[in-house]
Amino acid sequence: MKKLLLLTALLGMFALPAAQAGQKEDDAAIHQRHDEWTAAWNKHDAKLMASFWVADGDLINPFGRQAHGQAEIERLFTEEQTGMLAGTTYSGTIESIRYLAKNVAVVDVAGEISGMKGPDGTMAPPFKHHVTWIAEKKDGKWMAVCTRVAVPLPPPAPAK
Repeated sequence: MKKLLLLTALLGMFALPAAQAGQKEDDAAIHQRHDEWTAAWNKHDAKLMASFWVADGDLINPFGRQAHGQAEIERLFTEEQTGMLAGTTYSGTIESIRYLAKNVAVVDVAGEISGMKGPDGTMAPPFKHHVTWIAEKKDGKWMAVCTRVAVPLPPPAPAK
């Protein structure tokens, strides 16, 4: 029994650092992927943007529009990037990464879009939003399986 406990403790000492090292590498790869996504947005390249999703991935944008599959996602981005989001700049900060499995993670991002113009052409304030994406590591690259964008609203006024 003592030998079994000792063996378990020794295995734990070696397995934990290896797992943590692997997670740090994946964290870095997800951060790199996010930087690549930001660059694609800022180039306004809808095809490149859509390539960040798996073939059957899906997206719900902050306005509730849904797109399924890379072709629909590309169409959505094309319309956005040539319409109300033309010339905008995206920035974001990864707030958390939670691994559900070795090759699956939930990534939460605080995002901001600058340079949007209102219908009358006046500059709108930065559009702050929250992005949650389920990422899957495929062929060594982190890809979006599904992405949801939420816009924080102020809480309702208390009842009088």
